[in-house]
Amino acid sequence: MAAVVFVLTFYYLFPAVATIVKSLVPVLLPFVGGALLAAIIDPIVNFLQLRFHFPRTLATLATLLLLLFLVTWGIFVLISSLVAEIQSLVANLPLQVENFAFIFQEFLNRLQQLYPFRDSLPPGFYESFQSALNNTALTAREVLVRALKALSVFLSSLPEMFIMLLITLVSAFFFSRDKNLVLENFYLIIPRRYRERALKILETFSRAVIGFLRAEMFLISLQTAQCIIGLLLLRVNYALVFAFLIGLSDFLPIIGPGAVFIPWIAIEFITGHYSLGIALLVLYGSVITLRQILQPKLVAVNLGLYPLTTLIALYTGLKLLGVVGLALGPLSIVIFKTILASQSTSKR
Repeated sequence: MAAVVFVLTFYYLFPAVATIVKSLVPVLLPFVGGALLAAIIDPIVNFLQLRFHFPRTLATLATLLLLLFLVTWGIFVLISSLVAEIQSLVANLPLQVENFAFIFQEFLNRLQQLYPFRDSLPPGFYESFQSALNNTALTAREVLVRALKALSVFLSSLPEMFIMLLITLVSAFFFSRDKNLVLENFYLIIPRRYRERALKILETFSRAVIGFLRAEMFLISLQTAQCIIGLLLLRVNYALVFAFLIGLSDFLPIIGPGAVFIPWIAIEFITGHYSLGIALLVLYGSVITLRQILQPKLVAVNLGLYPLTTLIALYTGLKLLGVVGLALGPLSIVIFKTILASQSTSKR
């Protein structure tokens, strides 16, 4: 019986559930996004209500319109700048590779004058290095070309995305304006016997999820803005491209922004640009330091956990589940803590 149940569940139930979920996700995505957006902007709406005495409808509408303007303007500026910089980088990439190969060979020659090691190098070292460098350049060129194609596909899909965005904003407007009414009707679904405990767990968990999302969005935005300002002050070419890559690399486990900074700094030192290499090293150190200081504190404040507990949960989740564990680790602690608190309250 156990074997039959396992086979039926694994080979029939799970695929059926996955198919249903896959079909429902495009339908429910705008409304789930609207609910999350309404929860994220709720502090701003409440602030406009209490501080400036805006009606709930006007406060929600003003917040969504401001958010729409900022997102639209940011996407337009970012994509136009990225397209121009990526096109320039693709055009100049072969020349940059040749210059780097020449500078690296000169670096080895100067190093060989201080310490004669040329005879210890394996035969064909320079040829192998040049071939590896050319292959790396080709790979980088293909990645950049694919990025341009992805941006063009993104631009071509803007009309369809605009419809989804419009539905998301409208649903977020109603979720935010009629928050109390939506919650009251949702509470009626839960049986009266379990309502108090379930509502407490759900409220704490939803507050933790929204707080975690706010904290991560703030940290990634702060890191990207920090890199943009720093690279522009250093007058680095393709500053937006590098800042965007550094922001994306934040999702990589353990190494994070180092995936971009470390090779870049090494190349600058090899090519003799010591001042720029030191400046990038300082910028990398400031990015890492600021994130390490703020992440445990912000996540702990939003999740209601002690900073050391949050740090342990983040590291444990990262080691066990990778990037997903960075979110599931602290949230699991929150759920466990909420269940214990609800049980202790019910016993009293």
